[in-house]
Amino acid sequence: MSRQNVIDFVERRREQGHEPTDLGQGSVLGVMPVPETGAVLMIVGYLVPAGVAADAPEPPPAAVQRRAAPGEDELVLDRAARVARADGEEIELTFREFELLDYLSSAPGRVYNRRQLMAAVWDRYDDEGGRTVDVHVLRLRRKLGRHAGRIVTVRNVGYKYQPSRRR
Repeated sequence: MSRQNVIDFVERRREQGHEPTDLGQGSVLGVMPVPETGAVLMIVGYLVPAGVAADAPEPPPAAVQRRAAPGEDELVLDRAARVARADGEEIELTFREFELLDYLSSAPGRVYNRRQLMAAVWDRYDDEGGRTVDVHVLRLRRKLGRHAGRIVTVRNVGYKYQPSRRR
């Protein structure tokens, strides 16, 4: 298999400031054939101690804040401080609410289904828990107030983050 066809989620987590310790060999969580390609999708998981993220180095300054462009309503996520601010006011978010908002806003316009969100934010890879995502999105929208419209429901698919439109 060529390296260009491999998506390394451990490397993606590393780019987000999470430096795993010794990963070992990992465990195969699932293998799914990809029709008409002669290839399979192999999902490998690693058990990482809970305290590892606390030991991770601080992300580079460019990745620390996601800020609205000039002229847009201000919604700022500060990853290093794990703080969300709307129009200069801090929004109190739970750990999962912050992770969900951070994950959705890291790729504006990209639609994620509930299973993808469960895997990324809750580290669960089963079909259970779709309602958990819905409830967290509802709570997050309530806390975002007038910025709630940035989390858009895509019917029969999932959710996406939509930056505010310029007026």
